[in-house]
Amino acid sequence: MSAESYAESLEGVLKAAREKVPIEKNVLTETNSRQDLLRAAALVAVLSMGQISDERASLGRQLGPAWSQDHRRTRMGQSNLMESRQKRSTWR
Repeated sequence: MSAESYAESLEGVLKAAREKVPIEKNVLTETNSRQDLLRAAALVAVLSMGQISDERASLGRQLGPAWSQDHRRTRMGQSNLMESRQKRSTWR
């Protein structure tokens, strides 16, 4: 008895999951609408991936949490973040 590989077992599961649909005129319209639905899903997936890459690019340009900003300022010899924020606006 040979051990079945992961790829072979996955192939068996996928083959068993497929539906065997006879080709008829009614089925063709359902297939076309299913293909249109799959195309729309693929289009949405591609567009959403484009938005994710844009978000990653802008992530490095953000200032980060207050602790990080304060740490960078003090390491460069500037006043800490709390003092710089107090200089910018007055208490009312």
